[in-house]
Amino acid sequence: MGLKFRKDVVLWSIIAFILNLIIFGIFTFNFAVGLIVFGIVGLKIIFYPKLFFSFFIQIIFFQNSFIAFFSGYIESTTHFKILHGINYAVPVLLTVLVFKNNTHYFYKNFYYKSLVLLVLLLLYTLFGAYHFGLLNSIVYLRLFSTPLILFLAGIYFARTTNIKFMNNSLFCIFFICALVTLLQFLFPFYLSFILNDLDYFELKKNILSWDDLMAYYRSKPLFNLSWMQIKLVRIGSLIKSFISLGYFLTILGIYFYWPKKKLYFFLIVILTLISVNSKGALVFAFFTVFMYYLLYRTNLSNGLSMVLYGISNLLFILIGLNSQNEHILGFFHGLNYLFTLGNGLGFGGNLSNSLVADYMGTPLKDLGYYTRFQNGSESVFGVLFASLGIFSIYYLYFFFNFYKRISQKFGGLNARFNVLKILTIILFIQGIYQEEAFSPYAFGLVMFLVGVNYNKTYDQTEII
Repeated sequence: MGLKFRKDVVLWSIIAFILNLIIFGIFTFNFAVGLIVFGIVGLKIIFYPKLFFSFFIQIIFFQNSFIAFFSGYIESTTHFKILHGINYAVPVLLTVLVFKNNTHYFYKNFYYKSLVLLVLLLLYTLFGAYHFGLLNSIVYLRLFSTPLILFLAGIYFARTTNIKFMNNSLFCIFFICALVTLLQFLFPFYLSFILNDLDYFELKKNILSWDDLMAYYRSKPLFNLSWMQIKLVRIGSLIKSFISLGYFLTILGIYFYWPKKKLYFFLIVILTLISVNSKGALVFAFFTVFMYYLLYRTNLSNGLSMVLYGISNLLFILIGLNSQNEHILGFFHGLNYLFTLGNGLGFGGNLSNSLVADYMGTPLKDLGYYTRFQNGSESVFGVLFASLGIFSIYYLYFFFNFYKRISQKFGGLNARFNVLKILTIILFIQGIYQEEAFSPYAFGLVMFLVGVNYNKTYDQTEII
């Protein structure tokens, strides 16, 4: 598959960028007018599939940069937080459209299973909002529903837009993001000035000066390990979130470069290492390459390969448990809630300010730094089990069944499909280790890629 900056890709990308800039500018100065303009643009743009796709991927993945451009004019943190919900509202609206015409996109069986999952999440959102506040609950509704919603968005575009255009458009934003990441690593002050990062992080982190921002970039040791003495610049590029940037670059690096252009992929890994130094993204990259070699470079059966992958994860978990790693502690503490009815979304997690042991408000045991991990924080599955209780089993069933389905759909020797199968299972299991694993830039991105490829075929000569 040839990847290049085609004229139509560049043209539609520029138009989409201008539209997004205008829309976020209007949202900044007058939210009500922004909604009207956004609605008008949305109703028009849907009839131009290439423009709509370019607009969509920019608003999903680069929303924070658009917000940053206007952050100096945002008057309150509440307004700032609401603007961050736009890249969730857009795929949700698209999901409504897909569900309305569900027989055009997928089988009835999948429609009903998806509907059950979303209704379950909504019910637990309402329950959680009553006990822990609406914002806490909505944040975790977004986290747990984003992978499915972005898959449905991908399915929509697979029906309306050419696969070559979509891949070239995705490559375009990937290349630009990687380039900006490299430049910001080399020249952190100048690139941060151009991206208006100080105004953005003043609202997000209460950082008030350039010196404080540069210190914030260097505030964590390598891989966030306290015993490491090495401190590199840790920047957010066009995404603004360090960990999410690591996943975004690594996932698209694998998607576009593995296995045919391994050198390019390893260059992306090195870029991620020096500019983000996220353990999660590197563990994910390791497991992806490990699984690829087990499945397609050895004579081992798929079943045995999965067993070896499971054993590798078990070793990671045991090492983490022995070292009192917060991600593993969050996972096991959340597991304690599995056979309850759950506490509602917003009960636990990094993005919630709730610090209670149950929905009745029982205080957590004071364990100092480790207190907040008692309700599942730092692990997607820890938060899932603590929030949904026994009903989290349906969530697990849904995605394992989904993986089984795409394994059948993406059969054969096509390298792109094989990579997508591996990415899906690795990112799902990655939820044990990190909450960010289910963000739009991680598992959400993978599910979107699965969606846009779901009804497409590649030349079968593009083999392993």
